[in-house]
Amino acid sequence: MLYAILRRDRPGKAELRARLQPEHQIYQEPFLPRIVYGGGLVADGTDTTGAVDIRNVIGNVLVFEADERADAEAFHANDPYTQNDLFETVIIEPFWQRVPPPAIVST
Repeated sequence: MLYAILRRDRPGKAELRARLQPEHQIYQEPFLPRIVYGGGLVADGTDTTGAVDIRNVIGNVLVFEADERADAEAFHANDPYTQNDLFETVIIEPFWQRVPPPAIVST
């Protein structure tokens, strides 16, 4: 099952995000096969046509594949960002992909 994970940073935490980003990236590596897609929410006016300064990221959105909600919640709970109280808002909900249509696998 897919789970949408939406997380928004607490205001004024850009330096904390920047400091934790390498640890966060290492944490996510073994989960990359289960992350369908994801990326950062950015401050208004941020140019996303090239590299983005991590200090302009204000949260993230992931679609995560998990057998059950507890797996998605554990993924979130063990993230260094979460463990260091970066997020003001967290939403974790089952996700139904509509667009683009998921690939049909025939057996």
